[in-house]
This record gives sequence, structure tokens and C-alpha cells, in this order.
Amino acid sequence: MTIGSLLETRGNISSIIWTNALLFLSASVLGLFVFLMITGRLQAAFRRLTSAFHETADGKYSDPLPVTSGDEIGDLTSSFNTMVDQLKSKEKLREAFGQFLDPRIVANVVNPATGELRQSAERRTVTVFFSDIAGFSGIGEQLTADTVVRLLNRYFTSTTEIIRRNHGIVDKFIGDAVMAFWASPFSEGETHARDACLACLEMRSAFTAIAEDISNITGLRRNLPEFHVRVALATGEALIGTIGSETTKSFTVIGDTVNIASRLEGVNKIYGTDLIINEECFRLAEQEVEAREIDLVAVYGKTEPVRIYELLAKNGQLDSTTSRLRDAYATALQQYRGQKWVEAEKELKKCLALRDNDGPTLELLTRIPALARTPPPRDWNGVWQTASK
Repeated sequence: MTIGSLLETRGNISSIIWTNALLFLSASVLGLFVFLMITGRLQAAFRRLTSAFHETADGKYSDPLPVTSGDEIGDLTSSFNTMVDQLKSKEKLREAFGQFLDPRIVANVVNPATGELRQSAERRTVTVFFSDIAGFSGIGEQLTADTVVRLLNRYFTSTTEIIRRNHGIVDKFIGDAVMAFWASPFSEGETHARDACLACLEMRSAFTAIAEDISNITGLRRNLPEFHVRVALATGEALIGTIGSETTKSFTVIGDTVNIASRLEGVNKIYGTDLIINEECFRLAEQEVEAREIDLVAVYGKTEPVRIYELLAKNGQLDSTTSRLRDAYATALQQYRGQKWVEAEKELKKCLALRDNDGPTLELLTRIPALARTPPPRDWNGVWQTASK
């Protein structure tokens, strides 16, 4: 009986051991499953966060991530979503202010290490641009306020897009005028003059397109205003940098070159041209463009003469008629400066045979009779003093 009791006890103990082993194994399997499930969720959450962080670093803002738990991972996900919302708001603000201030200027004037504004300005060779719509006051009287704004917006949009595409900086709008400039580091080395010239030649086509579409822009079917833009470039030394008061600053260029560019835009009126550049601009860009020398002028308010050129085309793209006109005008200009009035008039008439409304030719022809009656001094170099801005 004692042996039977021992055997029974041993069986019970063995049963308990196996039962405990099964329970332990089941608990282990269940625990492993729960562990793997929790780990998988954590890994998935971390992968989503990691991927979203990489996208955000590349400037690609993701949609809000789902918050799937109330633990630290959930808090981190919520914080990330808040950060992305703030970044999106700042990006929209930056894009909005980018319409008022060229982002390249911000990058140039803000110290990336400290975030502070650089206060310096320096003298540098630059190319300055001025444009103006001919007779805009008269055009404005024909149109409603909304139509004037629509026309100006079309003109400003075309102008600024071309300037920026060719590495220029739009400085300001002055009524219907645009002031811009090209300089390093926005243009490399001395390419600023070339970039400016190529931009102006591109504008000529854009302005022609606006003139051809003036009926749709203004809504008029008769008495259409004539849309014509005068442009000038001047290359020379100027002060460039951050200039202004404690409360209002501007990244701009100032100096004599700016004044000359502004005056040369107006000189277009005298010669019936639409695109005048000074000698230094042509010298730096002459490998890329075609131009003809027009005259030697002392612009209003200045005594130092400026040799001016009409910008004609990209290098190699000048049509044969304009090429012959340029050569004939060069000969006429040489005779004119040599006070050989009869010979100069004869050459100028050859120019009119090629283009009967050539503005520079007509301007010289109007001067010759008075100069022939009252000849200038023998050492006269042909400088013409302009009488107005």
C-alpha cells in the first residue's frame, strides 16, 4: 500500500510538472507574440517617423502622421506633426515675401552662421537696367484703373521673369519703370554685362508679344494704345549693399552708373531707339551681341561724355539689312565727327534707303544744317549735349 501511494504521488508530481511546463511554454509563446506585436508597432512607427524626417529634411513636407498610441511614441509623433505644420506656415510666409524681396538677396545679406543682417556695402563693377513704357501717362488716361493694373502686371511679370532667369536682381518698380542690376555673386565674374544684354534682347520679343495682345489686355477694340518700352543699360562702378535706416533697409546699388543708366533710358527718345547701352557694357558683352555705335553724348546733368550703342541682336543673328545699315551709319558718323557735312549727309541718306524711319539717322540729319551754318570748334569730338532727362 505504501508503494502504491508513492507511485500515485510520483504521478501527481509528474502531472503537475508537465502542466506547469505547458503553462510556462504557453505563457512564453504568448509573451513572445505580444512582444513581437509591440515591437512591430514600434518599428513601424519609428520607420514612419524616420521616413518623414528625411522627407522634411529634403523640403518635402509630409501629411500629418497618424498618432496610434498615447505613449512616448505618440507624443513624438504629435510633436513632429506640429513641427511640420509650423514649417509649412513659415514656407508659405517665405514664398509670400519672396514676391517682395528676391530670395537670392536674403541669402546674400543674412549671415548663415549667426542669422544676423550683413550691414556692409562695397564698390563693385555692375550693370544697371532701367525700362519705361513710352507715353504711359497718356495710356493711363484711356484705361480704367483695373485695366492699367492688368497691363502693368503683364509688363512687370514678363520683365522680372526674364531678369531673374538671366541672373539679374529686380531692385524696384518706380511707377511704370523698372530698375534692376546685374553683379557678382549673382552673375559670375564679368558676365553681368552679357547677362544683362541677353536679357534685354529677350525682353524685346516679350514686349512685342504684349503689344500684339494689347486688345485682349485692355479690352479695347479701337483706338488701341501703342505699347512701346524703352530700355537702357549702363556698366560701371557703383556702391552695392545693404543701405537704409535703422527700421527700413534695402539691398540696392547707388552711384553715378545708376544715374547714367536712368538718363540713357530717356536718351532713347532723342534717337528713336528702344535699347541703348554704354560703351563699357558693350565692351564686356561684344563677344555675345551685335550693336552699333550711335553717338557720343553728355547726358543731362553730366559733363563727361558717354559713348552709346544701340543693342541689335545676339552675335551672329543680325539680318543683312541691319548689318548694312550699321556699316553705312558708321561711315556717316565718321564723316559727321570730321565735320564733313556734305559727305555725312550723303551717307545718312544711304541709311534711309535701307530703313526710312531709322531714328539715329534722322536725328543726325536734323543737326547737320545748323552745324554747317555755325560750325563747332576745329577740335570738336562730336559730343552732343542732351537738353533734358
